[in-house]
Amino acid sequence: MCKEILELSERLSTDMEKAKHYHERVGEGEKFSFTDEIVPFVDDVQARAEEWRASVQGLLSEDTLGVLHPNQVEHTYENMYVLVTESFQYHVQEQRYQERLQAVDYILNLLQQEIEEKQ
Repeated sequence: MCKEILELSERLSTDMEKAKHYHERVGEGEKFSFTDEIVPFVDDVQARAEEWRASVQGLLSEDTLGVLHPNQVEHTYENMYVLVTESFQYHVQEQRYQERLQAVDYILNLLQQEIEEKQ
């Protein structure tokens, strides 16, 4: 289970970088096809985030990790979903967007450290 969580976390980290890249391109005026680019990307990340959330919550119910709390997992899941959808919007509060990115990155890194220390 830990290996799967680490793989999902790495993929989600890559997804967040891709979302950030989309956001930067939108800021430069680039437009994306709703059905060809936006929906598939958002749906793909959403499915992966749901799997990640369920796996991490399962791990926490079996064995608590250092400082990671179930509420943090839930908030991270919500932030991931919001980030990928906001990445394609023109009018996004930039500071809040960056704070969400940092929060997701922090939890994904914390989870990785805790799993590695546990093993």
